[in-house]
Amino acid sequence: MAERFVRDEEVPGSNPGTPTTIFRLVLQIQRAARLAYHLPMPDVLRPRILITRSEDDPGERWQDYADRVRAASGEPIPFDVALYRRGDVFPAHDGLVLTGGVDVDPARYGEPPHERLGRLVPARDEAEFALTRAALAGGRPLLAICRGMQVMNVVSGGTLHQHLEEREPHRSRRGADGVTIDSGWHGVEVIGGTLLSRVTKTAHLRVNSRHHQAVTRARLAPGLVASGMTSEGGLEVVEAIEAPHHPFALGVQWHPERSEMAATPALHAGSGALFEAFLHACTAGQATPETPFLYFGYGSSMDADRMRQTAPHARLIGSARLADHALAFSIESKNTWHGGVADILPSPGDEVWGALWLVPPEESHALDEHEGLFREPPAYRRVTVEVTTPSGDRVRCRSYQVVMPDPRTPPPSKAFKEALLRGARTVGLPPAYVARLAAMPDNGRA
Repeated sequence: MAERFVRDEEVPGSNPGTPTTIFRLVLQIQRAARLAYHLPMPDVLRPRILITRSEDDPGERWQDYADRVRAASGEPIPFDVALYRRGDVFPAHDGLVLTGGVDVDPARYGEPPHERLGRLVPARDEAEFALTRAALAGGRPLLAICRGMQVMNVVSGGTLHQHLEEREPHRSRRGADGVTIDSGWHGVEVIGGTLLSRVTKTAHLRVNSRHHQAVTRARLAPGLVASGMTSEGGLEVVEAIEAPHHPFALGVQWHPERSEMAATPALHAGSGALFEAFLHACTAGQATPETPFLYFGYGSSMDADRMRQTAPHARLIGSARLADHALAFSIESKNTWHGGVADILPSPGDEVWGALWLVPPEESHALDEHEGLFREPPAYRRVTVEVTTPSGDRVRCRSYQVVMPDPRTPPPSKAFKEALLRGARTVGLPPAYVARLAAMPDNGRA
């Protein structure tokens, strides 16, 4: 289908402020982005991870961060800090990775420079401080690495120990060839009850080290928690920090992205596991969007009465089709009214029809809560899908998938099947699809 912009006058009876007009505006914005950046549009999209880039830092390799993000099912997006100007609008992203690099300017926390202070890049400070403030304020998942952890601490009101006099074990050093820069190595004690503890599932980590500035307990920002510590080298140093009231804001002083960590299975807890947990938070999408968003509901949320119990101000746009997926059912439970939950599973050549809703941003959290994102373990995860409307418009929107699908795909209860049919008819799904729903077996329970 050829790309085109849809004008309000092409939609009979449309008026500014109506769901149809708002939907068309969303389409125009999405199409413009796709045309400008030639972005591929798979059915279930990887979370977009903004990774700060400053390639002139010795020992730093942006591709290492990108590789770890991609391995954890994210889509890395470079953000060149040298190009940032105050007030610039950041690219759309679902999570932020702050990378390692040069020293943070002590003027940022009101202290004079130490005589051993390293190179400063004011433009980088400007860009990363703005990004970090936005992530912390907006609830967007944040993984801050080495310098990134120090930025996170200073942005939150903390300060830095400007120079570690003893090289061992924290500071990097010249390799045997006189050219490469090798890491130091030491242990980290993980504090129980923290995000780091839940992610790593261990009380002790072995990590690399390449820093000469540090966070100490006395310099830790108010409101942040120290979740990893080491006293090796004679000075107690904070090795990991986190914001306890944020969905996912974790800073680590080591370099989990480097292959010396990532390629060693015994070090996975302090490397790959961090990126996997971060990407899970990005997929769950616990951040609140800033504008109304489109939501594709294929289960009980097709029923307007049930949907409005969760999102009372959501507006029904109409029906939409998700290609190459099949409707399935999972997690039979005595604790749910329908004895199971709907799911969408990849199935080439098949299709799932559902309701397309426009949901205000203030009801995003309630929708996530209804879908069980905050349970332990979570029932659903948030995904982004591309659906097609009956008029042929393709649009990206939010939906949900079961975190741990039941491979048996058990049939729904009779009550849930009736709710599906009621919603399908109300939304106006194609008669053939409604007939398929009607022909589905149920488990015989009310």
